[in-house]
Amino acid sequence: MTMAERPVKPYFESKAGKEAAAKKSSALNTACQWAVDNQAGWSLALLALIHGYDAVVANNASPFVHLQHQISGDAEGRFERGCRDVYYVLYWVVAFTLIRITVINKALEPLARWGGVSSSRKVTRFGEQGWLVVYYVISNSVGMYVMSTQPHWLNTRHFWIDYPEGHRQMTALMKSYYLVQMGFWFQQIFVLLIEERRKDFVVMATHHVVTCNLMGWSLYMNYTRIGNAILCCMDFSDIFLSGTKCLRYLKLEKTSVVSFVVFIFTWIYTRHYLYMKIMYSIYSESLTYLPVDNWDPENGSYYTRNVLFNFSILLGILQLLIIYWFALVLRIVYRVIFLSNLEDSRSDSESDGDDDEDKRSLKEKKTE
Repeated sequence: MTMAERPVKPYFESKAGKEAAAKKSSALNTACQWAVDNQAGWSLALLALIHGYDAVVANNASPFVHLQHQISGDAEGRFERGCRDVYYVLYWVVAFTLIRITVINKALEPLARWGGVSSSRKVTRFGEQGWLVVYYVISNSVGMYVMSTQPHWLNTRHFWIDYPEGHRQMTALMKSYYLVQMGFWFQQIFVLLIEERRKDFVVMATHHVVTCNLMGWSLYMNYTRIGNAILCCMDFSDIFLSGTKCLRYLKLEKTSVVSFVVFIFTWIYTRHYLYMKIMYSIYSESLTYLPVDNWDPENGSYYTRNVLFNFSILLGILQLLIIYWFALVLRIVYRVIFLSNLEDSRSDSESDGDDDEDKRSLKEKKTE
């Protein structure tokens, strides 16, 4: 083929293609930014639409708003898991988007300013961490109450006794608690993408994805008792982690040190000791109460060596992430003891951002 015969892509066609791709990318970025800037508006509109549909069309039986798969004839009115539970989880993803942004904007950020936090960056961070304190206090309280009403209260043997009967049947409280928690963690993936990037972004993303997988599979395979116990272990120490950060933003240094010490002890006890007890129960104690191969999906039983191995892999990944974070916590302990500096190693330096903000404000004053 000669040079004259060889097809050549026209320059202007190539340039037009690049411009079209750039516009498409720009439109996507604009749409994403709009979704971030208008979280309260679109989430409120969606919730209004869902509740309108529930009242007018679904006759107060919409799967977005009401628990599904109630067991017919069950004397206690219990529920099973089912495919329509996805709608309920999606509802709470949207609901948490509205609740979170409302609590942050209307309560926590004004509280930060009232407490003397002047930097807009720190006000934002106070709101984000304050919301986590509010959520974890509520979720841990509800989770502990749910556990106290179940046979597995402080007793890992009941993770397995009578499985799957009594496990696949969930009270309305247990099922709603579990699905709401799933909604929160899926919404946390959205939050992770819109918040200011931190040094451990990849680690946090891995944590959220693993957590959502564990919750989804534990619900499907009727291991919600184990999921309830693990969620309580995780939520409790996070109250003091986020609480310590909020106290630092308010410059309550002595109180923040006390909170930090409590956080360290609760972290070690719940996220390492109790967590490892649960993992031991999964891989060893379970063999005492269940046959090695108990695979019977029609009756809700999913207990096999392969299932245990896969759950152990996911839980092991989670524990490795926790160990990584605890190593960062030990760095903070070193700073507190030897440098008198209580700063979160996971976050990018806040002082740098504050200095830049101060410089910009000084320049604006000079130009005026």
